[in-house]
Amino acid sequence: MATIRVDGNDLFAMYNAVSAARDLCVNKSRPVLVEAMTYRVGHHSTSDDSSAYRSTDDVRAWAVGDDPVSRLLQYMASRGLVEKEEYESWKKEARTDFLSALKSVEGKKKPN
Repeated sequence: MATIRVDGNDLFAMYNAVSAARDLCVNKSRPVLVEAMTYRVGHHSTSDDSSAYRSTDDVRAWAVGDDPVSRLLQYMASRGLVEKEEYESWKKEARTDFLSALKSVEGKKKPN
């Protein structure tokens, strides 16, 4: 089976890897395993406390500097496509919209 290992925190590398995998699947009828190398900043589950086996400083370093959103923002800002202040405004607005939508459905019964 064909395999592709890719930096899972790089949006453009992921796009290229998945495009190549799709090409192999569609045009050559071959399966492909895409291995996205990344770092899990959260716990495995609600019963897992990952601070027992890794430091919070290590997790924070990955969460702040090398996550996909930060890397894309840095790329876009370096090319003048977005200002960091504009991004922070979008982020704040999205959070407000999300929390508002969440509040509007809290307590409602789930559809059958």
